[in-house]
Amino acid sequence: MRLCFLGDAGSIHLQRWLTYFANAGYEVHVISFRPSTNPVSGVTEHLLASGRSGRFAYLKGIAKIHKLVNNIRPDILHAHYATSFGLLAVLSGRHPLVVSAWGSDVLVAPEQSFWLRNIVQYVLRAADALTSDSAYMSLRMEKLLQGKKKRLLTVTMGVSREWFASIPETDKHPWQIVSLRGHLKIYNIDVIIRAMATVVKIVPQAKLVLAGEGPLTSSLNSLTHSLGLEHAIEFVGQLPHARVQAYLNESAVSVSVPSSDATAVSLLETMACGSFPVLSDVPANREWIEDEVNGLIVPSGDAHALALALIRSLQDSALREKAIAVNREKIRAKAIWEDNMAEVEALYRQLI
Repeated sequence: MRLCFLGDAGSIHLQRWLTYFANAGYEVHVISFRPSTNPVSGVTEHLLASGRSGRFAYLKGIAKIHKLVNNIRPDILHAHYATSFGLLAVLSGRHPLVVSAWGSDVLVAPEQSFWLRNIVQYVLRAADALTSDSAYMSLRMEKLLQGKKKRLLTVTMGVSREWFASIPETDKHPWQIVSLRGHLKIYNIDVIIRAMATVVKIVPQAKLVLAGEGPLTSSLNSLTHSLGLEHAIEFVGQLPHARVQAYLNESAVSVSVPSSDATAVSLLETMACGSFPVLSDVPANREWIEDEVNGLIVPSGDAHALALALIRSLQDSALREKAIAVNREKIRAKAIWEDNMAEVEALYRQLI
């Protein structure tokens, strides 16, 4: 089977898809605006606009996509992210076409403008099948379809079986909190930093490890200094995947408080590693976490409520211990990557 993916070849999440299908013996192609800095073995990359970005690159991509896809002649064309690569895939005219939503493309974009909403609806209706990674996102997609029936598969990105099996039994640093999200407005990293100003007054030993990078990194560093929190917050930058597991294994608590989200792989990895999740109250999080049982949930953007939840999670070791077994069993039952990708393989074969 020849597969062609449209998406950001530099994204670690898309690279996981490419790696899975290349390792499974499929002929795999990926069409992207930028090359991967770490190409996946066995995958052929095709650039739409010589690595450029922005509107000019997108216009050039529209002119080029039909020829590229016709030359590849895939059995399945699979676009990741509805508002950009999804539209390009539809314009290519190739079928069977699968479109995967990633979150903001169906949760945020349709609310931003009439035109974006129409683009998303057009793409979803034109696809032969759709996927999302949370039940809440699938429900939003069904609403956008406005009664038009589509094959819609909810498939969690998950953690690999090998990665799950390799998690060591280690003692946590009881006062360490880790944040793994990017430094973008939607992830409210500034709210976490402001919450830490309160946390360290009650729990002086508390330490926040702030991973990730982004356009707000400089301002977040400035905020940390202005609050006098240099001793309590460590910026560690973008982490390779092995270091993500290491920080989760050693951190008692993991915090993620975006304003909007699908099922985050970082949450699933948090649960697998036994780090206690403190999360914002978005629907996708409630599919995995029951407040006061296997995590704590707070209103998005509320630094005071977040501070109280972080203090509670650091001080209540019994709550953290109870959550570990619950969360690992949830991952074992619902979020093993290979099991979920086997469902995608079955979908491909049905479409063909």
